[in-house]
Amino acid sequence: MPVLRATALLVLALAASTMIVQAAQQKPAATRKTTSAFACASDLGSGVASRRRFCDVIIASVAADSVSVTIPPHTGTATLSFDLHNRFTVPAGAIDPSQVFVRHTAVVSVIRQTGDVIGRAAVSRDYRTTADLFDRIASAVRGSTPKAEAPGAPMPSQVVIPAGISVVGIVGSRFEEWRPSGRGAFDTPGRPIAIVSNVRVDYVPR
Repeated sequence: MPVLRATALLVLALAASTMIVQAAQQKPAATRKTTSAFACASDLGSGVASRRRFCDVIIASVAADSVSVTIPPHTGTATLSFDLHNRFTVPAGAIDPSQVFVRHTAVVSVIRQTGDVIGRAAVSRDYRTTADLFDRIASAVRGSTPKAEAPGAPMPSQVVIPAGISVVGIVGSRFEEWRPSGRGAFDTPGRPIAIVSNVRVDYVPR
């Protein structure tokens, strides 16, 4: 009988332990949310086809001078995602593609409010014809020709944002351009070097 009693107690203890483990495993995962709150120093407008909001990424050292993204109060890290586009200027009229050819490479940084860099992203595309564009940007005047500035094919980008940060900036770092006439490199503050769209933040609310 003592042996049977000990065995029964062991079975009960194991069963209780199993129930505790199962309960822990069934605990619902933290709910993640997504927001797309951001502000632009240079808002280019909406895409004719995609209806996306497009903004210039400008060489700057503070978020307010380029693209500023709000990070809601969150637990742990958050993830900033965006599409980065080269910023092409579409020439007016019909021009030989060989004369229009240009290659752009833009490097941007995601920064804290202090200016410290959290992460970087880059995009490099060629332009010959409008077929190389992602979209055209609607003019402010209804029925008018789209703006000359246009986004190239998107480069999806992600940067992990540390805990405790409420605002980050997407700012330009450097820009290179290749044309049949030669190459140029630029890092002058205030210069728009790329276009950003589809900005969103994925996070766990605090």
